[in-house]
Amino acid sequence: MSQKSARHRSLAPAPDREQAQELLERSRDPARVMALTDGIFAIIMTLLVLDIHVPQLPAGESLTKSAFLGEVWPNVVVFAISFVLTGLYWVAHRDMFNLVRGVDRGLVWLNILFMLPVALVPAAAALLGAYSHDQLALRIYGLLFVLIALMRLALWYYIGTRRHLLIEHVDRRTLLTGAFTSIALILVYLIAILVAGFAPYLSLGIYAGVPVLYFIGITLLRRLAPKGSPERDFT
Repeated sequence: MSQKSARHRSLAPAPDREQAQELLERSRDPARVMALTDGIFAIIMTLLVLDIHVPQLPAGESLTKSAFLGEVWPNVVVFAISFVLTGLYWVAHRDMFNLVRGVDRGLVWLNILFMLPVALVPAAAALLGAYSHDQLALRIYGLLFVLIALMRLALWYYIGTRRHLLIEHVDRRTLLTGAFTSIALILVYLIAILVAGFAPYLSLGIYAGVPVLYFIGITLLRRLAPKGSPERDFT
């Protein structure tokens, strides 16, 4: 039996170069990585709204301003902040993968690790919505976004230094610009974490102000970037 099976294997046609090249290209196609990432982001951003609950009032009572502000408004604020921050990182991921023509094993797993803290955003948002002025809840929320920003930085550095994965070369200026964006956000999150102990409203306000700072920074980068550079396409 072993001789027959060996003979059959030797007679089996070997895949030609075109088939081998097609298999290689399919294994490096970034479309599936992007599809998985987009799906996870879509689920996460949808789950955020589930923490906004209608207040449970006794029979015969109408919704009052105090009941709305006390039970609903904190969750609405945290939902809006979390939704925009999560969208910000989806946009950053989109910008990075617009430069990618192929993926390798390292990039696939690094992308999965990037999505790990992102998937925890609904849990952190639910905690902050229930305890919006609690320093521990504010710090957990900030630490999660610090981790997301660090993973985004690692992902950007990996992509930017692997020329064989890119559609166009990322020069040193563009690489440092993308890194600076992540580092700046990390510093802002750390400030929010530090002030949470004595100024919880300020801490929450800093989280809310991150998208504004981001849009201002990206707008300036786009205007100052040389024509034809990848920074011109940052969103």
